[in-house]
Amino acid sequence: MKKWVGNWIIATAIIHTLFAFIIFKDTWEIIISNGIFNTVGDDAKIAGVVFFFLWGILFFAFGFTIKYLEKNNIPLPKVIGSSLLINAIIALIFVPQSGFWLLLPPAIFILYKEK
Repeated sequence: MKKWVGNWIIATAIIHTLFAFIIFKDTWEIIISNGIFNTVGDDAKIAGVVFFFLWGILFFAFGFTIKYLEKNNIPLPKVIGSSLLINAIIALIFVPQSGFWLLLPPAIFILYKEK
């Protein structure tokens, strides 16, 4: 069995996190200039950027968990594949021009791989 899902998710998380800093550079400058702590407040744009960044960090940890399972020949639970697929479909309905397409290959692989 090829062991690529963990690395795929880690790479996606790295790209996602870098994207958060590059594309939202102006918002990060505001966050930093306001002292970082408690800077979200009621600002939806700042909240969105912070959650975008935090999602990337969480996905990074998820990728390493998958990589650990793969390395130790522990089968990936189908619920991981179905969760990734549902997440991708819902996200792509709202934001079709996003990178959520990158969730489809690992989701489909997990759901349809042979044991």
